[in-house]
Amino acid sequence: EAAREAAGPELSEFRVFDEYRGEQVGAGKKSLAFAAEFQSPDRTLSDEDAAGLRARIVEVLAERFGAELRA
Repeated sequence: EAAREAAGPELSEFRVFDEYRGEQVGAGKKSLAFAAEFQSPDRTLSDEDAAGLRARIVEVLAERFGAELRA
């Protein structure tokens, strides 16, 4: 829900496809991998559009849940 609010109507699908718990992420934490699909009914989204939407999602998840982007 937080991701959908952050990205707005251009986020057409958002789902968790992997969950990991273990030493590499630390005690009491888990690593989640998400798949996000963006789509606009009005225009073709650019790479920059998608990057901006991803950044907003990461920002909101960090603010609300203390999430960190792992690279």
